[in-house]
Amino acid sequence: MSGFKSIILGLVFVAGFHMLQGQTIAELERDLKTAQAPDIQWDIHYKLARNYLVDKADSASRHAEISFQLAKTLGDNKKLAQSTQLLGDIYTRSHQNDKAVFAFTQAQKAANASGETDIELNAVENLEAIALQQKQFESAYQWKTERVRILQVLARANTDQKNKQIKSLETELSHQKNQQMNLILLGLAGFALIFLIMYQQLRRAGKRVAGELAEKNALIEEKRRRGEQLLLNILPRAVAAELTVRNKVAARRYESATVMFVDFVGFTHIAEQLSPEALVEALDHCFSQFDTIIGRYRIEKIKTVGDAYICASGLSDRNEHPAEMIKAAKEMQAFLNQFELQMQGNSIRFNARIGIHFGPVVAGVVGTKKFAYDIWGDTVNTAARMEEASSPGRINVSGTVQAICADAFSWEYRGKIATKNKSELEMYYLSAEVGA
Repeated sequence: MSGFKSIILGLVFVAGFHMLQGQTIAELERDLKTAQAPDIQWDIHYKLARNYLVDKADSASRHAEISFQLAKTLGDNKKLAQSTQLLGDIYTRSHQNDKAVFAFTQAQKAANASGETDIELNAVENLEAIALQQKQFESAYQWKTERVRILQVLARANTDQKNKQIKSLETELSHQKNQQMNLILLGLAGFALIFLIMYQQLRRAGKRVAGELAEKNALIEEKRRRGEQLLLNILPRAVAAELTVRNKVAARRYESATVMFVDFVGFTHIAEQLSPEALVEALDHCFSQFDTIIGRYRIEKIKTVGDAYICASGLSDRNEHPAEMIKAAKEMQAFLNQFELQMQGNSIRFNARIGIHFGPVVAGVVGTKKFAYDIWGDTVNTAARMEEASSPGRINVSGTVQAICADAFSWEYRGKIATKNKSELEMYYLSAEVGA
C-alpha cells in the first residue's frame, strides 16, 4: 500500500511540474504578442527556446534562431553569445554537427568579445568534443590549446576575484563593526531598556554577519581549490603552490639534477607518410606513454618541442640519483621497440635517440601569458649534445652519469667525441645486453 501511495504522489508531482511549465510558456507567448522593443523580444524568444529545449526541439530551434537574429540586430555580443550557445546545444542534441560547429564558433567569438569567459569555455569544450568525434585531431588539438588558455585565464581571474572578495569582506566587516560599536555607545548613553534592546539587535546582527562570512569564505575556498587544481595540470605541485601564494615564482638552482632529451629519428620522413591527424594521434600516444613512465620514477616533465621530449629529476622532490632516469629511459626504448603503426599496408616504426647528463640547473616560470615551467644551464645543453651524438634506439650518457652509475649498469665506452659548440666529451652507451 505504501508503494502505491508513492507512485500516486510521483504522478501528481510530475503533472504539477508540467502544468507549471505550461503556464510559464503560455505567459511568455502572451507577452511576445505585445512586445515592441527588440531587447524585450530577444529575452522572450531566448526564454521560450530554453523552455522548449527538452521536449520540443523544433520550437526551441525556431525561437533560438529568432533570438540569434535579434542579438545580431542589437549588436549585443553577450546576447549573441547566449543565443548561439543555445543553438549549438540544440543542434548537438539533433546530431547536426556542422550547424553545431558554426553556432559554437559564433558563441566563442561573441563570448570572447563580451568577456563571458564561462560561455567561451563551454563553446570551446563542445568544439573540441565534436572535432574528436569527427576524428579531426588537428582541430581538436587547436581547441584543446584554446581551452587550456581559457582555463589559465579563469585560474588567474579566480585568484584576483578571491583577493578582491577578501578585501571587500574585510572592509564590510570593519564598517559593520564600527556601526555596531556606535550602537553600543548610544545604548550605554540611553536608558537601560534601550541598552538591552540594542544589545539583542547587536547579537542578531553578529550572527547574521558570521553566517554570511562563513558562506562567502566557503565559496572563496572552493574557487581557490578549483584554481589550484587547474594550475596542477600545468605546473609542478610546489611551483603551483608558490604561484598561488605569491602570484609569482622565484628561480631556483638545483645542484644535482639529471636531464634527459628524447628525440625521434627521421620524424620529417614519418610526417610525410601520415596525415596531420594520424601524426598528432601517434605523437600523443607516445608522449602519453612517456608521461606514465616518468611518473613512476618521480621525474618532472619539462616540455615537448615538436617531436622532442625533455624531462628532469632532482628538482622539487630531490630525486637526485641518475639511475632512476636511466631506468625510465630503458622503459621508453622498450615501449618504442614494441610500438609501430600500420598504415596502408606499411609498417611505420618510431625510433628515438636518448641523451642524459647530470649537473646543476636553474628552474623557474617564464612569461605572464601561457606561462611555462622551464630549466636552463650548461647541464641542459650537454644533455642535448648527448642526444644528438646518440644512435637510434640507444641511450647515450655523459662520463659524469656513467661515473655515478658505474656499478648499476653495463656500459660501452665510446671515447671522447666532438660535439656542437663544445669540446670533446666522454660518452657511454648503456649496454644493449639483456639485464644491462
